This record gives sequence, C-alpha cells and structure tokens, in this order.
Amino acid sequence: MYPSKKIFFGRLCLAFVIALLMAIGNIRAQIKPNPEAQSVSDSSLVLELIEKGKKVLDTEPDQALLFYNEALNKSKTINYATGVVMAATKISAWYYGSNIDKTIAEAHYAAGVYDKAGLSNTELMADIHLTLAEAYDEQGKQDSSAYYYYVLSQEMETGKINNPNLAINLFTKLAIFWINMDYGTADNEAFVTTLSSYVAKAQNAAKQIQDSADAVSSIYFLQGAYYHAFKKFDSARYFYLEYLMKREAMNKLSIPRKISTLTNITDTYLRQDKPVEALKYIGMVQEMGKMPGLSKYIVFYLTITDLLKANALYQLKQYRPAITLIDSTLAKLKTTGGHLRGEVVEAYKISADSYKALGEFKKALEFDSLYIKLNDSLMKKEKVDMVKRLEVRYRIAEKDKELVEQKLTITEVQSKVRARNIFIVAISLLAIFGSSIFTLWRRKNIHKQKLQQERINNFQKEMEIESLSATLAGEEKERNRIAKELHDGIGGLLAAAKMNFEMGKKESNAQKIPDYNLGIKLLEEASIELRKTAHNMMPEILLQNGIASAVRHFCKNIGANSATNFAFQLYGPELRFEKTFELSVYRIVQELVHNIVKHAKATTAVVQMSFQPDGGLDITVEDNGVGLPNDAMEKSDGMGLKSIAGRTKTLNGKLDIQSTEGNGTSMYIEFEAPPHI
Repeated sequence: MYPSKKIFFGRLCLAFVIALLMAIGNIRAQIKPNPEAQSVSDSSLVLELIEKGKKVLDTEPDQALLFYNEALNKSKTINYATGVVMAATKISAWYYGSNIDKTIAEAHYAAGVYDKAGLSNTELMADIHLTLAEAYDEQGKQDSSAYYYYVLSQEMETGKINNPNLAINLFTKLAIFWINMDYGTADNEAFVTTLSSYVAKAQNAAKQIQDSADAVSSIYFLQGAYYHAFKKFDSARYFYLEYLMKREAMNKLSIPRKISTLTNITDTYLRQDKPVEALKYIGMVQEMGKMPGLSKYIVFYLTITDLLKANALYQLKQYRPAITLIDSTLAKLKTTGGHLRGEVVEAYKISADSYKALGEFKKALEFDSLYIKLNDSLMKKEKVDMVKRLEVRYRIAEKDKELVEQKLTITEVQSKVRARNIFIVAISLLAIFGSSIFTLWRRKNIHKQKLQQERINNFQKEMEIESLSATLAGEEKERNRIAKELHDGIGGLLAAAKMNFEMGKKESNAQKIPDYNLGIKLLEEASIELRKTAHNMMPEILLQNGIASAVRHFCKNIGANSATNFAFQLYGPELRFEKTFELSVYRIVQELVHNIVKHAKATTAVVQMSFQPDGGLDITVEDNGVGLPNDAMEKSDGMGLKSIAGRTKTLNGKLDIQSTEGNGTSMYIEFEAPPHI
C-alpha cells in the first residue's frame, strides 16, 4: 500500500519540525556549563580502561569488551558523562561485528547521555554519528543512514572536525555508502562527480598527516573502492592489496577493515566469474575466524563471507553445497540483527538459480519469488530515499541558514518574518518536488512489478509445459513397450497356435469338422487384428513415409472396421517434420478419430491435412454425429479433450472446437511453425 500525498506531505513537515528542534538543542548545548564534577584520578582511570580496550581489540576482543564495560560502570558511578559516552560508543562499535541491533541501541544511549549532559566535544559525537550511519546502512534504512552521514559531512566542511584520520574514515565510508546505494552508474555524471569529490577530500585530509607513508597508504582502500565502483577490477585489486601490505607493515590495520578489504577483493573476482581466485581470499577470512576469541567478535563478517563463498560454489556449479551454505548462513545471520543488503538479497537469487540447475523447479520458484520480493523492497526503499536525502540536505542547509540569519538580523521581528517566509516557500517547493518524484517513482515501480509478474507467469508456464512433455514422453514409451509385447509376444503365440492347429488338422484328418476349421479361422483373424493394433500403437508407416501417409492409412483401416465412413483429404505439397512432432500429431488424430467412433454416432467423417507454403500444418476433423454438450471440455474424462488440448499446447499449436448438440462437430488444429527436418 502506498502512502497518500497528504501523509507524505505531513511526514516532510514533521521532519522539518524535528530539524528545528535539533538546531535549538545544539544551541542550548553550546551554552550549558559542564556539569561533570568528578575527580581527576577517577576520570583518568576511565580513560586508561578505554585505552586498554583499544590496544587489545584486534587480538583479544572479549577482553576489550570487559575493559569497555568496566569503564562504563565506573563512569556511571562517578557521574562522568564523557566517560559514559566514550565507553558506550566503543561498546556500540564492538557489537557491529556480532549484533547490529545492539550497536544501534548502544549508540543511541551514548547520544542521549551526550545531549542530556550538554557536552560539546564535536569529535566525540562524530564517532557516534559514524557508527549509527554504518549500522542503519547495514539494516537497509538508507534514510537514517544518509542523515548521519550528511550531518558529519557538514560538520567536516564547516571546520568543526579537524582530525584528519577521522576525516579520511568519514569520506571513505560516505563513498562506500553511495556505492552500495547504487545511486548512479559510471555513466551518471552526478555519481562520478560526487564519488570523485570524496576521494579528493580524503586526499586533502591525508596531507595533514605528518607521516608521509601513513598519509599515502591511508586512502588506498578508498581508491580501491573507487575503481571497484566503476568495474576496473584490476586497478581496484592493486590498491586493496597495497592497502593491506602497507597498513599491516605499519601495524595500523584493524580486523574489520582487513576483512572488508579481503571480501572486496573476493567480490572483484566473483564479478569476473573467477571463483577459484575468490575462494583463496575467502579462505583468508575464514582462517581469521579460527583465531581464539575472535569468531564471536567478527561473526557478522564471517556470515557475509559465507554468502560470498556460496556464490563462488554456484559459479563452480556446486549447486547443492551452495544451497546448504546459504541456508545455514541466512539462519546464522538472524542472530546478528536485522540486515537488508545486497549480499543477503543476492543469496536468494543464487539459491533459486541453483535449484533450477538441479531441476527442482518448485524450490526454484519459491526462492525466486523471495528474491523478487526482497529486491523490490530494497529498490523501493532506494527510490523513496532519493526524496529523503534531498530532505536531509535541505534540513542541514536550512539550519545553517537560520544560524547565519540570526547573526545578521538587525531586529528580532525582521528575523522571524524572513525565517517564516523562507520556511513556507521551501516547504511548498519541496512538497511539490517531492510529490513529483513520488509520482514518477510509483509509475516506474508499478511497471517494474508488472514485468516481474510476467516473468513469474512465464516461469510457471515453462514448468507446466516441461511436466506435460515428460508425461507425454512416458505415455509414448509405454505404448511402444505394449506394442512390442503384443507383436512379438502374444502375436507370436497366436501364430504358433495356428500352426499347431494346422498340423493337427492334417494328422487327425479333422479338416471336415466345421468347428475345428472355424477355430483356425478365428485364430487367424485374431492374429491379424493384433498386428493391426500393434501397428497403430507403433506405426512403421509414420516413421518411413511421414505423417500424411500414416494418417491416410489409419483412416482407411478404421473406416473399414466401423460404422462410420472416413474420408481423408490432403492439400499442399507434403512436408516432413521431426519424428517426435509427427508422432504426437498422429496420436492427436488417433484420439479424435476414436472419439468419433465411440461417441459421435456419425455416418460420415472427414480428416483433412493442409501443408501451408510457410511450413505450417493445419488439421481439420469433422463429423455429422450427435455433437458435443456445452460442458464437454470440463467433463471430458471419457473423451480425452483435455488430453488433446494439452498435447496441442505442448506442440505450440492452437485448438478450436465448433459443435452443437445434434449438428456434428468440427475440430481445427493449427501449427504455425512446427520443427522441420
């Protein structure tokens, strides 16, 4: 269900009210006195515990968490708000690799303490915002993620954040956010310009780092991501590998960033259909997971790596192992919080394709439907998020504009009037623009849903035809078996019996006995009828001379042994088709003729075959019998009409039935392009 325009407009208004309240809160926070009154020794102990946690984070993550929790509890005891915020922020980041919901909860707790205490450490709040931006992006909530990223970007550009390492980290993650959003492509000028600007800003921030080696290597990961986005995979791998080598040598490579780099390299190989090379780097990540005490800390990263491994197994055509790995990984992923990201959605597509390759079409359809549903959800959110990102940008610009206007306003009355007018005009323009974007998005999304529904319908139709083809093939195989047994088995026994009776007649001088002679004659007639039946089930004339000759011969034989006079008519130069097609058409004609003999009570019937100049084939079967009831197709168990319709559909033909009770029946079958030989 789509929200109405009134609801959408109301949401925009609410967002602007929230933005104004935030601006007022920030102003109040800047003028509040620092309420912290704890001793220097106690606060130093808290900072020391946090530093201990940072030092052992990548080697003993469980011990690091203990240090952070101890620092948090100590800060609460001594009413040290800064320590509470710092410890809670570290705990929030710690859970990013194992429980994304816990990450968001801890970050919001830290932000709440920061605001309540009236703190003014911008870089401390920046750490919280950066954690929230990444966590919401992981959950597929791009609107919330975009808000925190652009707040950070604005603070960076206005000079409120001067830490170059934090700046590089911010612009790197902001670039990754844009890449994951797939907001544009290499052909989109706005996307290229934005991504290039983040690389340039990171390079400018790196110039502030005194160590030149540290400065150069710090942006290698971002450069790798830049080339990765534009599918220049060799260049991307070069910078990723340089980043790993240089940062490890300097002992400045965190476990999460190392795993991210290795999985990015894996992704470049998978995109080039090089699963063997990809598995090499997947193995490196899995080896890290075996390190004592580390698996719990990076369980989320390991599950994403398992999804990449499943993709590699699929490319290696190891479909069953790929399915098993995806099932276990998706179950494990539920324990780390809610996730809606490309790798998770793509896993359902890999499962669907794997089941299809294994011939398990029901499971394939099930996972394909789940993939379409999740992908729709992801794509739908991205379209709405385009409007929300514009809204976020406007809120930030509006807040800064109001602050500047307050400083430049001559009188309080003029400031209020100007702010009110600008606010009203901006709301009106944004509402109109938002409505237009929403209308275009909705039209495009409805069209896409229709295309996807057609795709599902086509897939179901293919499965029905496959099933029907298999049934028909099985029936034909069984007919051939029965015909062979009749001809070679029972036919041979009848012939032998007749021969014995003939020999006995000579030896016993029984030729003058009428019943004896009648028995021999009946054996001969039974043998002839049996051969006819066997030949009808497995007609040699069809294989030798084609469909027209076989149908002509069949009509002649059936007419000679029934009360209905059958006539065969042929139009156009006779064509030959593939054996399976001709055999299926022959069975259809047999069924129609048998229906006339059994049910029609007709005196005459006509079978017409017309070979068209364009290679098509038309067949008409008519009789002057009692006709068909109106519900003949629904109640056709005894007449085989559903079977005939199914066979015709399997051969890509069209069946048309014209009949009224008491006035005979006409059946017309058309094959526009049957397979020729």
